[in-house]
Amino acid sequence: MESDTVIYGLLGRIHLLMRRVNNRITDVEYMRVNKDYAREIVRLAMDTGHVELTELATRLRAAMELEAPPAESDAANDRTARGLLDRLRSSRPNATHPTERYVGSLR
Repeated sequence: MESDTVIYGLLGRIHLLMRRVNNRITDVEYMRVNKDYAREIVRLAMDTGHVELTELATRLRAAMELEAPPAESDAANDRTARGLLDRLRSSRPNATHPTERYVGSLR
C-alpha cells in the first residue's frame, strides 16, 4: 500500500477530474477510509473514458489495493441484505393498530 500522501494526491486529482468531466462530487476522506466507496468511484472513473481519469483510477486501484472483495463475503452480505429487505417489505397482517402494522416494515 502506498503512503497516505500519494493516495491523497490521487484522490484529490480524481475528485477534481470527476467534478470537471462528470459533474460528480466525491468525498475524498470517505474514499480514503471506505474501500467499497473507493471501488465504486474507480468504476465510475473508468466508465468515463477520459484518458487521465482512467490512468489515475488505475493507479489508485493499485495504491489502495482495491481488488474485488472475496465472493464469500459478498454472498453473506447479500443474504443479510435480502433478509432485511424481505422483512421490511412484508407487512404484518395480524397487527390491527396502524403503528403495529408499520413498525419494522415499509409503509
